[in-house]
Amino acid sequence: MNRTTAEPHNDGTQKQWSACGIASGNGETKRFHTFRSVHFQAWMYFFLLAALALFVLWAFQALFFKSAYRSMKRQEVERLGEKIVKTYPGCAGNADYNNFLRETALLNGLNIVVFRVRETYEACPAEEVTFAAEYISSQFNAGEFPDKGLISVTDPHIIGNWETFFDKVRRDSHISYMEKTKHGNYFIYGAQIDAAGGYLYVASPYLPIESTISVMTDQLLIATVVCLVLSVVVSYFISNRITKPIAEFSRVAKKLGAGDYSVRFTGNGYTEIEDLAETLNYATVEIGKTEQMRRDFLANVSHDLRTPLTMVKAYAEMIRDISGTDEVKRNQHSQVIIDEADRLTGLVNDILNLSKLQSGTETLELGEVDMRALVKTVIERFDVYATRDGYVFDFSADGTCTAVGDSKRLEQVVYNLVGNAVSHTGDDKTVRITVTGTDETVRVSVRDFGSGIAPEELDKVWERYYRAGQNKRNVVGSGLGLHIVKSILSLHDATYGVSSNLGEGTEFWFELQPARPVAALPTPEKKPRDKKKKSES
Repeated sequence: MNRTTAEPHNDGTQKQWSACGIASGNGETKRFHTFRSVHFQAWMYFFLLAALALFVLWAFQALFFKSAYRSMKRQEVERLGEKIVKTYPGCAGNADYNNFLRETALLNGLNIVVFRVRETYEACPAEEVTFAAEYISSQFNAGEFPDKGLISVTDPHIIGNWETFFDKVRRDSHISYMEKTKHGNYFIYGAQIDAAGGYLYVASPYLPIESTISVMTDQLLIATVVCLVLSVVVSYFISNRITKPIAEFSRVAKKLGAGDYSVRFTGNGYTEIEDLAETLNYATVEIGKTEQMRRDFLANVSHDLRTPLTMVKAYAEMIRDISGTDEVKRNQHSQVIIDEADRLTGLVNDILNLSKLQSGTETLELGEVDMRALVKTVIERFDVYATRDGYVFDFSADGTCTAVGDSKRLEQVVYNLVGNAVSHTGDDKTVRITVTGTDETVRVSVRDFGSGIAPEELDKVWERYYRAGQNKRNVVGSGLGLHIVKSILSLHDATYGVSSNLGEGTEFWFELQPARPVAALPTPEKKPRDKKKKSES
């Protein structure tokens, strides 16, 4: 029996729904990114800050305004009462003091009475006490108080709730409290002004502030609406100003990611953004340099790999087709293949060594190195050029030549320098190698007698695959040798350099710290050493 699998029906409606679903999903994603954008977040935080400030203002209006007004009124009356007590002249009828009380009452809306008590016997009840007013200054109708209390010698005046007031002020040196009457509320302050029965009475109307609060609420409501609108507008422009350079950075960075290294980042006046723009511009320039070096590196490596491979293939075909039965030619052709294979091996090794040095994974195994013996060993590796091609390696050594370093890496340095000299020496095919040891340094120099290097090109010889404008024999070398030399010597913290004269040849040199027994070392003063690359012309 044949089985068939039913496929789900897929009509245009389903496709339309799917498309709508995708569009809807994209819209939601876009809105999500919009809400998470710095522009929106900055605007929202500024708006919330303004809203929080208004909320705090409303909270203080609703919760603390009345209590703040009461506390302020209390402090004001107490301050004035203490001032009146301190300036009391000690007797009645002082015109200056009377003017002072009248002015104080007028400016602050007070009822002020300075009176002296005349008790008929000790602990006389308040309702039986008689007294006379010495000074009276009133800015509101004293008749509103109940008909109790003060009877002046010349003119009757009223102190509201006399019994309560006098009982309190007699017990304490000064008092303050709120007095509620059918005509309104008053803030009362009392104090004893001397030990002979002199007292001060101050009454200040505690005006209702509900109408004031109502007016302030209306005004605050208008101010709130205006502030919220302004906060929305101002926060939008502020957030836009802050985020505009970030958006511009993103746009420029996309061009940079696409390979346009000519772009430049610009700030908007803020110090941090200007610093960021400067840093990104520096990084852009360095990335451009690195990219150019990468392209040059790949181009040169491709060329250096292609040439020997072409030679290997060509001579292998010649052995197969022409010189297979001719022993002499076969050996010559085989030797070319061997030489080109060695060249390929050297190139690959140089690339691997350079990769290790630049990645920072290479560590030195420092020890005492006899540079005299090390250089001799390297020269022996070039004997094939002396025997086969007539090269002359002039070697001399002087002094104690034991230095501190990694013998394996230093051997690579000397080998690359000698190989470079072999490639660039003159028609006499002479390479001079010198090792000189002193108490301060161990110096190794390798000199060729070729066409030399122009002064403006001296600093460039350490770059990868740099080609100076001179003849080159292409006997050995991958184009990476001097860059590897620089990297290894930098790891040794060594001083190195190059000097050259056109038509006379070039000398490469480096200096290492000598190895000396600790016990034999005196304690001389250390001289500062310039460990930067030196170039002389």
